[in-house]
Amino acid sequence: MISFSYIHGDRMEDYFGPEGLLKKRLQKFEYRRPQSELAEKIDRFLASDAHLLAAEAPTGVGKTFAMLVPAMRWAAENNQTVLVLTSGITLQEQLIGKDIPALAEALDLDLPYGLLKGRGNYACIRKAREIAMEGYLDFGGDKGKASRDISDWLYSTETGDLSELSLGDNHPARERIASSYLTCMGGLCPNHERCFYARVLKNAMQWRVVVANYHVFFSYVLGQRKPFPVEYGLLLCDEAHKMEEAARSVTAVGVDARDWKRVLRRPPKLDHMDAALLRNAGFGAGLFEERVANLALASESLFDQIAQTLPDGKSFSAYPESLKGDTAEVLAQCDSLLRGLKELDDAASPGDFFGGSGGEPEGRLAVWTSELTQFRDSLRWCADVGDYPNWAYWRDGETLKSSCVTGREIVPAAFDDPEVKVVALSATMTVDNSFDYWAGETGLEPDETALLDSPFDLAHQMEIDVVDLGLGVMDDGYADAVARVCRKFARDNGGATLILLSSRRLLNVVSSYMQQASAKDDLNVLVQGELPRSELLALFRENERSVLIGMASFREGIDVPGEALTQVIIDRIPFSHPSDPVGEARAQLEGRDNFMKVVLPGAKMQLRQAAGRLVRTATDRGKVVILDGRIITRPNWGILNSLPPVPVKKYRLIPSHK
Repeated sequence: MISFSYIHGDRMEDYFGPEGLLKKRLQKFEYRRPQSELAEKIDRFLASDAHLLAAEAPTGVGKTFAMLVPAMRWAAENNQTVLVLTSGITLQEQLIGKDIPALAEALDLDLPYGLLKGRGNYACIRKAREIAMEGYLDFGGDKGKASRDISDWLYSTETGDLSELSLGDNHPARERIASSYLTCMGGLCPNHERCFYARVLKNAMQWRVVVANYHVFFSYVLGQRKPFPVEYGLLLCDEAHKMEEAARSVTAVGVDARDWKRVLRRPPKLDHMDAALLRNAGFGAGLFEERVANLALASESLFDQIAQTLPDGKSFSAYPESLKGDTAEVLAQCDSLLRGLKELDDAASPGDFFGGSGGEPEGRLAVWTSELTQFRDSLRWCADVGDYPNWAYWRDGETLKSSCVTGREIVPAAFDDPEVKVVALSATMTVDNSFDYWAGETGLEPDETALLDSPFDLAHQMEIDVVDLGLGVMDDGYADAVARVCRKFARDNGGATLILLSSRRLLNVVSSYMQQASAKDDLNVLVQGELPRSELLALFRENERSVLIGMASFREGIDVPGEALTQVIIDRIPFSHPSDPVGEARAQLEGRDNFMKVVLPGAKMQLRQAAGRLVRTATDRGKVVILDGRIITRPNWGILNSLPPVPVKKYRLIPSHK
């Protein structure tokens, strides 16, 4: 372990105290004792030989400033770079647009900084120009409008950032032109010198504080197994409870029928190659195109059979016998085709094929071969099912998928450099005041831990109401009962209510019921999916008689202090769905310990995250309503013990008689 020359000098109280530097230089800064304690803990950690510090700082502590102040001082004194990882774009924008520049000025530090987005957020010039060359393709019946917009934008943009285009994240035109390491030609690309993403990486080399998200980080170090493009000496992992999920997402394997159709529909031309070489490789006189066409027919037939044989959304622990023969045939054709291309590459002169400098034809062939190789490997992996139950396997629409069921086998490889210090923080990182669950899921063992107190007087600022509906989730009338109770609590509260539901079906039932009664109740009912998230939150904040109804993704990232949010309703303890493919495989892996070791701790953490939407400042007041009597009737689960120690009221729904 290399010890940097950082000296633990000034106390963090000199910065964060009631008369500290930040109070003097930042207009709205308020002294918070836990914030100063966290900053001091991080400061001492940076001066030690320890490798990993894990810290939980509840809402209101001000963990962002607490981690950045000692980290930025450390970077300046050691001429090092700090890499800050987060989960959501909201926090990244806050860091870049507000927190880092404010602290750099307050601390008198000259530290260049920037946001490093993933490659897929930038346009590939080659792919974008192809759209115009193909005659302005029609995307979803838009008569070429998206294609024309892209072509016009391409000549005016300075950054190539796709957020400048008015295309949704899942718009097919965006996917078509987005940069990807799989389709990147590198030095063979005719637009290499003007590449938007290459320019971003070049700029990032000069930054001393780099902000990125977990997916970008893990896509390099775990997905591509390459070093992160910017060297760093300190890694700040904010929202660290999301780390394991992001790592599993990046390393997941997927093989999509649409990808096979796309890559086999437009094979590269080999007419730039020597005719004799092509004949020797078995590709002469159009045979390459013929073999590709045969593979396209075989793969299309296979995926049709997969769709008919494997139930959608259901996991499988053994690949069906009826699919093995055709799968083997597709893999064999693929192997033969790729082997022929490899032999052609070996026989060709330098500069004539994959590794040469012959230009765009060679680059296109290299990209095509790389994509087909990955699709073949992914199909082989998913059909082999060899790592079940460590890995889950299932069909999702036209895609075969496979995912590692726990991060403990994959995450540690991303943090194994002993010369890099790591600080992992979150507002919800412990379960029952212990880091054991987080450590078990990530496979990371902290050298030091810190568990900060809430700066708020929660016992006087909030209460928890537990409502026993007397019904199970699968019982007739459950959804109607949830809808009626949600309406009553929202109406009695005069709005200012966030409702968090556990399923799309429940969202539809509750939102429909409450919207029909909204005029009578004088409530403004907002529903996830009807507008972009940012617009929903803006409308919710503007009107205190609003009710915002959402699902699991709204358990986090909702920050509405004040009178606009005084009540959070949660329909049930957020246990994972029993038929979730990853959850099923995990249950097989863990055996009888799965509920107490994995399912229950995970639910406790998610419940804390949901309840944490309520109190965001020292003046907030309100209640958390949980429509699940098991919180009381199953004391051995310890659900209440995992929530803040606040007053609890218990209710039981009286059945309605129709």
